[in-house]
Amino acid sequence: MSATTEEEAALTLARSFSPDVVMVDLDLPSPEGGMLFDTMRSLTDAYIVGIAAPDADNARIRALRAGADDVVAADLNPDELAARCQALLRRPRQLHARWDPMQASVISLGCLTVDVGRKEIRVHDGDVPVTRIEFALFEQLCRRPAEVCSRTELLEEVWGPNWVGDTHVVDVHLSNLRRKLQQRAPELRFIHTVRGVGFRLSNDLLRAAEHEHDLVTV
Repeated sequence: MSATTEEEAALTLARSFSPDVVMVDLDLPSPEGGMLFDTMRSLTDAYIVGIAAPDADNARIRALRAGADDVVAADLNPDELAARCQALLRRPRQLHARWDPMQASVISLGCLTVDVGRKEIRVHDGDVPVTRIEFALFEQLCRRPAEVCSRTELLEEVWGPNWVGDTHVVDVHLSNLRRKLQQRAPELRFIHTVRGVGFRLSNDLLRAAEHEHDLVTV
């Protein structure tokens, strides 16, 4: 099996089986362009463990800043690797508990519709494919459209109060989401970064909603 075929198979497995933990060689290219790690990070909200050469300090730092939950050396003892994965799985994530069908609601902001019950985002009536974490983060922003949500607040709401890791994992997921949203509506900015504080919905989106008198929560 060629390297490209193996990487395509890895993406197919991640899409099909929703694994809890994914281990990715940081040197592997993605069949979709760029690096396999970046494609995998935007595809799944599973814990991502990067694998790098023992002396690849820059690769490890880049992966951690880009949203990796851990990075290990390629020659790591298998028992330690298993222990690290078990430690990741002990981190509380509140995603599953959040989706209560009895609390379903729909938030509309101009061309944007966020269906909390169905965990769907639509722009101009077109579906925007998102991961559970991307949806959970965006839901928080949409529930407080005129406020800034700090990284700490978003981490506590989505990952839980005992999260241990780089707070910029929030930036990674929202960056991926921002790109997906703007593919549907290039004329609009959806998410505004407040430097040194956090994130909020953009003025573009709020003005469009006000113009249409369409800020609605059901």
